[in-house]
Amino acid sequence: MKKLFKVLATVLVCLALVACSGGGEPQGGDEPTTGVDPVKSVVYITQYGEAAPFTAMCVTGVKVLEQEGWDVKILEVKETSEFADQIRAMAAEGYHVIVTEFDALGEVALQLADELAENYPDLKIFLNDSYVLGANKTTNCANIICDPWESEFVAGYVAAQMTEAGKVGWLGHTDQVSQDRFKYGFEGGVKYADNGTEVIFGYTGDAQDANKGQEAAKAMIAEYGVDIIDQAANTSGLGVMTECKEEGVKAIGVDMWQGGDFGQETVFWSALKPINDAITKCCREVADGTWEGHVCYYDIAAGAAVYDQRDFDLLPAEVQEKVTQLMADIASGAVDVYAGYDSYRWDPSDYQ
Repeated sequence: MKKLFKVLATVLVCLALVACSGGGEPQGGDEPTTGVDPVKSVVYITQYGEAAPFTAMCVTGVKVLEQEGWDVKILEVKETSEFADQIRAMAAEGYHVIVTEFDALGEVALQLADELAENYPDLKIFLNDSYVLGANKTTNCANIICDPWESEFVAGYVAAQMTEAGKVGWLGHTDQVSQDRFKYGFEGGVKYADNGTEVIFGYTGDAQDANKGQEAAKAMIAEYGVDIIDQAANTSGLGVMTECKEEGVKAIGVDMWQGGDFGQETVFWSALKPINDAITKCCREVADGTWEGHVCYYDIAAGAAVYDQRDFDLLPAEVQEKVTQLMADIASGAVDVYAGYDSYRWDPSDYQ
């Protein structure tokens, strides 16, 4: 009899443990077991981590939400083989919004879209800084695009106004399609100034190596005599600005205001790409139920700031007047920033 009681007690304990465990990861329709806010929660998934300047800027967009009471998580996933499993895991944890970074993660999210829609019908996935197509064929994915073309156009115009050598440089990290929007936007602004300024182009060869950025800037300055370099080179761009500071050459920052770290005597202008503001805006709209469509295109007309007032205030008065007029003309459509670059013109029909 005693032996029978012991067996029954063991069975009851095991059943209790199973009940407490919830039976594994949540499936479609199950409540998440983590305590994550089912409405105000977001995870930002990056391949590069917060050490990368662009990622650091994007993360500020979700950390604003954290200050507003959202559950926020930053997840770094380096291995492409882990992308799908980590996206699934974040959905299973109960996050209401998943924000992926760049095309590689965005493409995987699109591949999982139908599966995630079935299991987590309230989940919204934003493909941040990704031009990958297909979100409009899903019920749960949308692109966030803050096109650098306009900010680079304005930066190119300012560079042409401020150069004394009549030669300015542009340095990207690698020769790829996404870099072309920085490169040719800048060139377009220089051409619009119409004062004979020449543009020299180059690449650092590695988006994450600051030393290579410094070497590329050093070579460009020595060989071509440029007195301004616009960099769109991610972490390697830090090396570009370091070399400009050492050589007494002016630099243009990218994505966020970079005059603070290197001094405005060196980084006198930054071509802002305020995608962090777009991330905050989109997440809020999901939470309050006002989000619509499959793309957020954040440009000057939508209120995007393409330069920092601190930089503008240091420009000569006559250049300030020209920049102010240019901004108004871009917003109204009087200036076509894509003139001569029709193949790069934004076509919203691809994403809606």
